Amino acid sequence: MIDGTFTISLDFELFWGIRDKRSIEDYKANLDGVWIAIPKILYLFNKYNIHASWATVGFLFFDSFNELCKNFPNSLPKYKNENLSPYEYIVGDKENDEKIYHFAKDLIKLIAESSGQEVTSHTFSHFYTEEENYAKDSFKDDTKAFMQICNNNIDVKSIVFPKNQMNQESLKIIKKEGISIYRGNPKHWAYKNGDIDKDFKTKAFRFIDTFFNLSGYKTSVPKKTNGLYNVRSSMFLRPYSQKFKILESLKLRRIKKAMLYAAKNNENFHLWWHPHNFGVNIEENMQNLEEILKYYKYLEERYNMKSKNMKELIYG
Repeated sequence: MIDGTFTISLDFELFWGIRDKRSIEDYKANLDGVWIAIPKILYLFNKYNIHASWATVGFLFFDSFNELCKNFPNSLPKYKNENLSPYEYIVGDKENDEKIYHFAKDLIKLIAESSGQEVTSHTFSHFYTEEENYAKDSFKDDTKAFMQICNNNIDVKSIVFPKNQMNQESLKIIKKEGISIYRGNPKHWAYKNGDIDKDFKTKAFRFIDTFFNLSGYKTSVPKKTNGLYNVRSSMFLRPYSQKFKILESLKLRRIKKAMLYAAKNNENFHLWWHPHNFGVNIEENMQNLEEILKYYKYLEERYNMKSKNMKELIYG
């Protein structure tokens, strides 16, 4: 890596990412807001020439539950906690007006047609590879189903694992299916296992770390191991909160300092979030994002920092 780089990845899920924890009614404002937030995010990305990866749940590529049911993988996950599997939920009765919470073909098209944007995998079914009763055959079929829905329209080279859960077995499977890049976790103890075993101590540490540097900058240089490139995440862009409004400037300062470190030391700073995080307080979240992107442009001019999505970071 010759210059410092700035990578953004977004976990595009709609209801599939929170279905096992929240109801549509409970999270309706965030889900409705995705349809407003994504065009605004893309506008800012275009304005500041930002290249980003949109890790997309495969279910979103369909138009209806009927169509989705006809394209189930050969084998389905059988987690010990049955609520984690979306397949029983899918075959239940659904209202037509719920489509906007489950399918997003128009948004995917908008992203794919936007300059510098990479549409890539967040697995077919928001698959959890570290849950009890995880079966490699079902993950293999899940990965094949995602690649099939993309067909020849999208060249899929990277993946973001749901809940940032991954293991050696799942990495071997994605490699066999033609995926060579994944978003890994920072090496720090509070982040290295993704969202597995996120106890109170870890949650509290992560929250404070959002505003004050407890874990370091977590920048990195992607390295190839066993044929795969690990593009480690650096920080989660926590959405704007009216409750913690007083801390917003500290959050942005924390991010900017890590970006500066990456620019000065020729490393990669990798920021990530979910579009639904921006579904409420949209204007405040966009203001924060624009402040970050303006700072990137300063670093580009001062240190020749480059904006690259995950695939570009590895393959140019």
